[in-house]
Amino acid sequence: MTRRFLIVFVAALFIVLTLSAQNPSTEVGAAVDANGIRHVAKGYGQTPWFADMTRKRKPDYPYSERSLRHEGSGFFRLPLDLKTGAVANIEIVRSTGFPNLDEAAIKTFRDWRWKPGKWKEVDVPITYTFPPAKGPQPPEGVGPHF
Repeated sequence: MTRRFLIVFVAALFIVLTLSAQNPSTEVGAAVDANGIRHVAKGYGQTPWFADMTRKRKPDYPYSERSLRHEGSGFFRLPLDLKTGAVANIEIVRSTGFPNLDEAAIKTFRDWRWKPGKWKEVDVPITYTFPPAKGPQPPEGVGPHF
């Protein structure tokens, strides 16, 4: 019984480590530049893709969600229009766990813009915590600075 548990545990650990190594950007943010090269946020101070933002605002934390003390972390992928720098689509990679928090983030992301011709795709982590000191913020050193 103990040997079987150990084998299952090691196999599960291997799978988790393999999956996290294949997709390191789901916690820290990443972007794909105009040449198709993926950049991961680790090791940057202000990430170059957020430095290239021309329009940004912090996501709203809806009162209805704050009053219910809803908190959550999500991860969103924003394919960009290379010609205009506008957000072309928004994909929820990982939900915050609350549809209204996801929708608040999506509503904000639709308004964001980047310098044209620089970035094809941007991955954005977001965390809503109660009480919000400055509103929802991406992890320290990863996202845009408002």
